[in-house]
Amino acid sequence: MQRTGVDGAGLAASLLSVFVWQAGLILQKGLAPETNAGSLMLVQIGCAAALMWAILLVRSQLPPLRSHSLLNVAWGMMAPGLVFGLGIAGAARTDGVSIALIWGFQPLLGPFLARLVLHEPLHWTFPAGGLIGLGGLVLMVSDRSAAGNTDWIGNGLVLASVLCSSLSSVIARFINRGRNAWFQSATLQLTGGILTGLCIVLLTGWDAPSTRGAGNLLALAYLVLVMTLLNYVAFNFALSRLPVAWVGLTAATAPVVGVFMAWLLIGTEVSTIDLVTTVVIIAGVALPYLWRLFAPKRG
Repeated sequence: MQRTGVDGAGLAASLLSVFVWQAGLILQKGLAPETNAGSLMLVQIGCAAALMWAILLVRSQLPPLRSHSLLNVAWGMMAPGLVFGLGIAGAARTDGVSIALIWGFQPLLGPFLARLVLHEPLHWTFPAGGLIGLGGLVLMVSDRSAAGNTDWIGNGLVLASVLCSSLSSVIARFINRGRNAWFQSATLQLTGGILTGLCIVLLTGWDAPSTRGAGNLLALAYLVLVMTLLNYVAFNFALSRLPVAWVGLTAATAPVVGVFMAWLLIGTEVSTIDLVTTVVIIAGVALPYLWRLFAPKRG
């Protein structure tokens, strides 16, 4: 694994995306019991997309109607469409720490898919780190299930959301690589998510998120403006400048950020086993990048 220059702005955008996403997951969990997945995601994605289309209209930068744009919308039906739908449904059943740590496994999946689809390099440290992270993930889920603090179905839904998100990273890299249209890409992506949200609402019914109290209003505002609008713009910008594996470097911070946010925002109890498994998962995720830092420079 040779050392090459890395785009600092892309790394910063990717790290920002991780932080705002992890906080949003916890806030989603707080709102999820009072609504359903389709209704919450439709409000969240729909409001953000409407703002973004308005910005593009004012700036006369509407994306052209062509096959690439249609692919972008189809991608959005999966992510954020299925990512949000599955994630919100899982959040309603399981605990905040399990959500955070399962999402911590996401950085290991993207490089594998990028290798298969985009033929990006895959060093041996990625599968090795994946096995380490998987061991920590199994230990964490087993411990919390035995203690009655987690739900296997909820964890499965969150894991399915993570798988969709990992594939989304590969598609985002394909769509944004070598282009400077990341804001348009993010807007079309959220538009596709609206279509998935409408389908879910048609199947499960409409149950508007609660707006009682300043706390709920602030949470909804964060989900729209930060977790959705800012996050997806930053995500597309990062993958216009970085390979999937490098975006995974910043995503490796997700378990630490997520566990801290679960403790800070909703008072989730963090056990010693949670801390140990967090370290194990981070060790697995970080292995490829530690190797890159300390291995002898080649060439």
